Amino acid sequence: MTLLRPTLKVNRLIVYQNAHVAFDCIFHAGVNVVRGRNSSGKTTVMDLLAFSLGSENIRWKPEALRCTQTLVEVDLNGKTVCLSRDISTESQRPMRIFWGAMSDLAGAKIQDWQQFPFRRTEHQVSFSQAIFTALEMPLAQGEGASNLTLHQIIRVLYADQPSIHSPIFRDDIFDKALTRETVGSYLSGAFDDELYSAQLRLREVNAQLSSFEAELRGIFSVLGQSGQTPELVITGAHILELEARREDLTRQVIQLKLKRALPRKDANEARVKADNLRSLLNEARKNESILKERLSSLELDLADSLLFVRELEDRLANLDESKQTRSYFGRVQFQFCPSCLSELKNGDSDKEHCNLCSSLLEDGRGDAQLLRMRNELSIQLKESSTLLEQRSSDAEALRREIPSLIERIKRLEREYSVVSSSWSSDVETKLEEINRMLGVLDEEIKHAYERQKLAAVISDLQARRDAVKTEMLHLGDTISSLKKNQETRQAEVHAAIERALIRLLKKDIPLQPEFIDPKSVVISFANNTVWINGSRNFSESSAVVLRHLFHLALLSASMELAYMRVPRFLLLDGIDDGGMEKGRSHQLQRIIVEECATYKSDFQLIFATSEINPVLEGSELVVGKAFTPESRSLKVHDI
Repeated sequence: MTLLRPTLKVNRLIVYQNAHVAFDCIFHAGVNVVRGRNSSGKTTVMDLLAFSLGSENIRWKPEALRCTQTLVEVDLNGKTVCLSRDISTESQRPMRIFWGAMSDLAGAKIQDWQQFPFRRTEHQVSFSQAIFTALEMPLAQGEGASNLTLHQIIRVLYADQPSIHSPIFRDDIFDKALTRETVGSYLSGAFDDELYSAQLRLREVNAQLSSFEAELRGIFSVLGQSGQTPELVITGAHILELEARREDLTRQVIQLKLKRALPRKDANEARVKADNLRSLLNEARKNESILKERLSSLELDLADSLLFVRELEDRLANLDESKQTRSYFGRVQFQFCPSCLSELKNGDSDKEHCNLCSSLLEDGRGDAQLLRMRNELSIQLKESSTLLEQRSSDAEALRREIPSLIERIKRLEREYSVVSSSWSSDVETKLEEINRMLGVLDEEIKHAYERQKLAAVISDLQARRDAVKTEMLHLGDTISSLKKNQETRQAEVHAAIERALIRLLKKDIPLQPEFIDPKSVVISFANNTVWINGSRNFSESSAVVLRHLFHLALLSASMELAYMRVPRFLLLDGIDDGGMEKGRSHQLQRIIVEECATYKSDFQLIFATSEINPVLEGSELVVGKAFTPESRSLKVHDI
């Protein structure tokens, strides 16, 4: 058996009622048969299993609600981890993940568990993201701004009992065609990572473009209402020219005041005014110093944060390379010692021992640690990136604030210089004229600085707008090209499912005319429909057969096409629902077992039946005991 990626396998499920173990079952690779009479708790077990893996909207049975917690050990691409969730009627319960096997839990501390929310937050990834990462499945965007979740994926992997008339998806409260189409495309492997990233980036730059254009429209609207021209090109030379004229007028005022003596009362008033101006000037200079120090500190923090983010990205990349290196060398068969070139004896050259030194290998703990480290680094990276963005925003705000403060300091310095001068001659007429000119000039200089600042903002917004427009054009071309490739891959997947489903339907007992000689299969994930020979309306029992054989065909196609993202895992409940004849149910089970026997890669299929095929009873495929109304699946205590 080879391991295709992604592959999910359940090893063991434990259901707790507080400290009491209400259910405990060990599963194995391949086909697992859960059997029991009707109303004995088979569906309850399947629901608990789906819930423990991240499913939502479970139709809880009363006895299940008397339990408190699920604990499931799974292999994610061969790496063993434990998942735990609290049972509740509340939706979107979080999940706790222990990056190791159940056998390691005895010595584990509470901090060895990591809790993940159902939905991602600004500072934490969701449990779906954590498990997708462990399964090496890319994150994909669903409807709106949310990522696809495990719940949406399990809607296809779990054919539950209540969804008898739903051939592809498990029934859901918020069921939309766009989400179903995205899930189908994702599981088919047609949802390309690069296409996903490009679409995600296109959405971001679209939002950026809207923001830039809205800001520019707002600025030009205000300018238009105030009668100002949008031409705001203010050169630094023009401002220097205005300030030079201001300095010249100031010198004239000082010279004039030096020629006349100031009466005592006027001198006192001038001194008070000068003191006030000096106080304002000192305060402004102090603020300037504080802002510059804060900016300098922020720029140092930004540089540190950037280095830290790059370091985290490098560590993530190194972890991935380390994993690939281990995977590569783990498969190398050494005939000679690479150090002394002596011929190596074929000792314990199995999966549990090293090919070179025959040492006993760890039971996946190293891989589990890699997963844990990767998740911790991902969380740190997300937090650091958020902090980096906040610091960049703060620094930009300071850079815009400081020039205005500098202009104010210059103005206060000029006023202080004039007021602090002593008067010695009566030249009021000339002084008044110069002061009036200074007032006009001050306003003009202030206005010029404001226009310069506004022009800089507009220029910056226009440059950023043009940049995102260029990027949007490039992204549009990239997305168009990738979509063509996606359509080709989707057609391959549909053809593979169609071939498998036609082959499987022909093995059904000849009752449904369309199944006897199926010629065409049309699948629509968006419509949640499967047409056989142009028909989608079948008898109750035939609908059940079609539903389970479609899921089996999907699994078979994923064995044929390695790029598909079906995690080689299925849960089939109600295998003999719909009033199905016993003989047809036994034939359906035979079809499942025979089809799975042809697989060359790891997989797991768990189905529940009340009419087990006698050939399977007593075989190694059955798991747990047979449930009866007297010996139900869950052993709950009265509290």
